Amino acid sequence: MQGKIHHVSEGDGGYQLAMVTDMLNTPTSVGFDADGMMYVCDMAHGAILCLSEEDELSEYVREYEGKNFIGPNSMVFDDKNNVYFTDSGPLGETTLADPKGSVYVVDGEHQLLRPLVLNCLAHPSGLTLSPNQQIVYVAETMANRILRFVQNPTGVFHMSVFHQFSGLLGPTSLCCDLKTGNLYVARFDFKDCSDKGLISVLSPKGQELRTLEVPAAEVTGLVIENAGASSPVSLIVTEASSGAIYRIVDTE
Repeated sequence: MQGKIHHVSEGDGGYQLAMVTDMLNTPTSVGFDADGMMYVCDMAHGAILCLSEEDELSEYVREYEGKNFIGPNSMVFDDKNNVYFTDSGPLGETTLADPKGSVYVVDGEHQLLRPLVLNCLAHPSGLTLSPNQQIVYVAETMANRILRFVQNPTGVFHMSVFHQFSGLLGPTSLCCDLKTGNLYVARFDFKDCSDKGLISVLSPKGQELRTLEVPAAEVTGLVIENAGASSPVSLIVTEASSGAIYRIVDTE
């Protein structure tokens, strides 16, 4: 299956508007490898798609051991071109009562797909790496917690609970401050249940340091705008109920 991206217009702000006519369906995350190649998690197709230099989209990976993914959610590349991604399907597909989400890695050198954890998580969503890229943090939304994966010298990943939250529905996205190693965690709830969304700041030891507020509750994603800079951390935050994008500055 292949599709083609068609560039349709240039925006006044210098951005380019692009459209895929026959391939993308429910894109949930975008990542770039060391060569600048773009990859897209597409939940409806149940696959990660790759965009070639000729603007051709093709399937990069869509199954493990002959079984299709539920629906890739988020991805992150490390400096060795390994790509880590969560497989959760849409919200409600995998729950506390029926946890069947997974976390995978594709080895950048050998293009070998293997699971970090298989068919046992309750909606794994956002993920990020520690500053030294030795730790993978994963938000498990329906269990309301952050998981920590560490690789031993033989290449085996070991999972532990990094932080357990209470209240709200659960974390959906997270990013890591390269200066401090602190995690910023977007915590989601439905707008009828909460007036505000929260971003919790966790230390590298898993301690909750402080909480930042977002004007609406359905916080779906965040990224550090000025990673590695000496100025206060500035976060770009997406919120679903208002359809808004916020900038939140952590002044501490």
